[in-house]
Amino acid sequence: MNDLNGDLNLDNLDMDKLAAEAKDKWGDTEAFKQSEERVKKLGKFGMLKMAHESAKIMQGIVSRMNEGPKSEEVQKLIGRHYESLRNFYEPNLEMYRGLANMYVNDERFRSTHDKIAPGLAKFMHDAMIYYADSKSRNG
Repeated sequence: MNDLNGDLNLDNLDMDKLAAEAKDKWGDTEAFKQSEERVKKLGKFGMLKMAHESAKIMQGIVSRMNEGPKSEEVQKLIGRHYESLRNFYEPNLEMYRGLANMYVNDERFRSTHDKIAPGLAKFMHDAMIYYADSKSRNG
């Protein structure tokens, strides 16, 4: 775990640039509008608290990578990851699959996560897809 020490290291991401890109891509969606409102309500302290919780989830996932993405414990953590999206918007399984694909298809996501632990981006993708497929089957 190279860049994970209680908080995700997002230094290599230009948050203003990412925010502008997100607005360009999804600015007219309900999820984007929800996200803007929820981030405002969270405030700086809420965002820090959420980042710390996200880091704890990620640390748990990294510590269990040897169990495989389908393991019960990894899937519990992935469930927490899914639920944490509610800090921003109401997720659905289709959106979660799209996010999973970003972990491997977007170089910024891939490199950020693979710096935390080699192979983490692909592991997250696989675990998230399995989670979404399992929830789809089980309703």
